[in-house]
Amino acid sequence: MAAGPQLPYLLTALAHGIDTIPAEQRARLLAAATQGLRQPHSAWVLADALDVVCTRPGLAAHLGNRIVRDLTTLAEDALTGDCDAALAQPAIAGLLRLAVAGGSPHRLLALLTEITGTEPADALDRLPILIGIARDHFADTDRLLDVLNALENQSDLNPATRADASFELALADERAALEAADRTTAGEQLQRALMRFTELDRTHEARLDARAHAAAIEAVLAFADLEQNPTGDSSARQRLTEAADQLDATAAHLAAWTGRMHQLDWLSARSLTQSAWAKLVTTLNTAQAHLDQPSWYNPADALNRLLEIYLTSRSIHAPAKDSTGLTALISPAVEAPFVRNHGLLHQLEQALAHDPQFTDHPDAQTLYDAVRQRRQQLSSQAPQQEAMPGKVLEGRPALAALFQSDATGLCGDPDPHQLDRLEQLAHQLTKGYTPTGNARVDRHLETLLDILKTSPVWKPRDGHYFTPLLEHFLRFLYDRFDAQANLYGERTAYLGPARKNADGTVAAWNEKHLQDDFHQHISPLFPPGTVTREKWDVASGRADVIYMPEPASRFVAEIKWRTKRWKDHKTVERDYLAQVANYTATGPPFALLLVGDASDHSAGYRDIEDSTWIIRHARSATEIPRLIVAGVLPTTRPTPSALRIAPSSPPD
Repeated sequence: MAAGPQLPYLLTALAHGIDTIPAEQRARLLAAATQGLRQPHSAWVLADALDVVCTRPGLAAHLGNRIVRDLTTLAEDALTGDCDAALAQPAIAGLLRLAVAGGSPHRLLALLTEITGTEPADALDRLPILIGIARDHFADTDRLLDVLNALENQSDLNPATRADASFELALADERAALEAADRTTAGEQLQRALMRFTELDRTHEARLDARAHAAAIEAVLAFADLEQNPTGDSSARQRLTEAADQLDATAAHLAAWTGRMHQLDWLSARSLTQSAWAKLVTTLNTAQAHLDQPSWYNPADALNRLLEIYLTSRSIHAPAKDSTGLTALISPAVEAPFVRNHGLLHQLEQALAHDPQFTDHPDAQTLYDAVRQRRQQLSSQAPQQEAMPGKVLEGRPALAALFQSDATGLCGDPDPHQLDRLEQLAHQLTKGYTPTGNARVDRHLETLLDILKTSPVWKPRDGHYFTPLLEHFLRFLYDRFDAQANLYGERTAYLGPARKNADGTVAAWNEKHLQDDFHQHISPLFPPGTVTREKWDVASGRADVIYMPEPASRFVAEIKWRTKRWKDHKTVERDYLAQVANYTATGPPFALLLVGDASDHSAGYRDIEDSTWIIRHARSATEIPRLIVAGVLPTTRPTPSALRIAPSSPPD
């Protein structure tokens, strides 16, 4: 079996019983598996076998370092023509996955840096992608760039391989822009990346990924030109409009083109990448209404989205140490100090300008002045060793990062509730830069998106607008399902037991507490003014939370409070579906339904996947079905120690 195409099945069975079968049998089976990996039946058998090994930590541990040595030898033989050249790609991919999961990358990097481009063409197929990923995750950068340059300029190679090398070099320039410490350097690197992406798109019409990156960079550069000369000619505005339209169409085509194709599933978090593209499209389209703002906001926000796209598309799925499945998402380390800091600072500026709770609050203004003062000090002096933030920011790491070294500019006694709000705002913005790190969230989001795509009107731009809203809705649910009631102080207290008033009466939580939390969660994640709450005259009623990226697109989140236990999905749909579906009468047929379940949770509550689903509802035979994403969040929960197993129901 190990010598034939059944090797992956043998490895699966061995992984399942690795800790239970007798030692002598285990040793013989491991020896056979090792021999099968050393001399695989074919390239596809090796690829499937390594999928098993790389997702079963127990099996990989028993195989030990010998699998790394054997894969290195196999890859070397394939590159020199001493065995089937097609074995090179799966062997090197296996080495890369094992290294990212915690192994040593030395053999892998030594192997990759010796590639000259004169190896057999079949052996170099898709290797530029693996070289680019290795460069993202490990430190040997310049030598791997030299290898990519050699592959790009090797005229005897397949055009697709050379195009892959060109794309990886363009991404390297894009990463250099994202990691730039100042705006000038970022602009120069973006220009280089744009030149490479544009040329690749011109010479290879099927490279939609290059076209999408080129449009995104063109939009960022147009924003920067507008900021430098907001009253100048209209060429920059025209470039921005054309880039936004190009990206809108290309991102949709890219998702459709790659959605059903075989890809390296371990390499890309597909639904997170799709969501990241959608958020950039949304940023470009909605920000065009705010081009008169004399700030670096628009290009900074677009750069933030570009950074998120980069991270999600370059992340690697790997197994957690205590799990047999794909549960972790490992992202490359990209510092991006300029991009991150400007994005966070802008959010604080926008809160002071547009949020009534911040506009006239002296502590918020004091915080902003302290940040600006500290940044001016750092820009006028040589770098110094970092110190711990002041006590006022203890427990608020996102805010502390803004000050870089200390919080001496914070005087007096700032309002802790305002600091908590600012910390949450900064924390949520930071989460937008990186993948969730939770493969379960990724899979759940992908499942929901696959259902939404079945709608005949799931098209740009509505599809792009609703995707990030859905992602943040799902993240909110996952976060609050696990959260303790004191996660954000008074804001999330409704997750715990009801409190008593001074006179001993119970002060029950209600719908408003859930509305406040959800509204504060999503407001900082979208452009100012696009998220509102309790708006009247929506389908003759009052909508709880509305996201309106442009006048023609309105997405409603209806929020309900339920004190009776819900038996099944139909119970929730019967009680609330009619109202939320009616809110979609004059807009896109997509909406959110968030139900706070305040019933008795003494026996626990359902898991999140059973509590989140999509309702398909048509009120007539000719109406396009409404697709409502419903989520039921358990609230007013007892402490875990107070849970009891519910008594079994008596027979009917």
